[in-house]
Amino acid sequence: MTDNNVTRPAILVDLKKYRIRIHKNTLRSIGTPNYVLLLVNPEERTLAILCSDRSDPRAHHINMALFENNKSSFELYSRSLVKKLRDVCSSWQDSQSYRLYGEIIPPEGMARFYMSEAVLVKGAES
Repeated sequence: MTDNNVTRPAILVDLKKYRIRIHKNTLRSIGTPNYVLLLVNPEERTLAILCSDRSDPRAHHINMALFENNKSSFELYSRSLVKKLRDVCSSWQDSQSYRLYGEIIPPEGMARFYMSEAVLVKGAES
């Protein structure tokens, strides 16, 4: 991993466990929100994480207490969402994990990831 990738926002999509792991530095980069929305644009093949609040029923609550115990990421489990992401990226292989590096869009409180630039993770964490 290059130094550039260490500071870039990152997420991991695990097709085997139907898990999306949002790295702590990614959440910090968008303002350490208590709630986030995951947005998928199939035409552009992008996945975005957007700051949200509890009033949106689609928002996922981020338990910030988890990070006090040195946890380095927030995990979401969704079979349907991960399958949809797999459909958008037909080159992704079942039972594999992919890391996506993105960009922060500060005025929007958003991190955007291009699924076409996903990197296959060899020996991904269980």
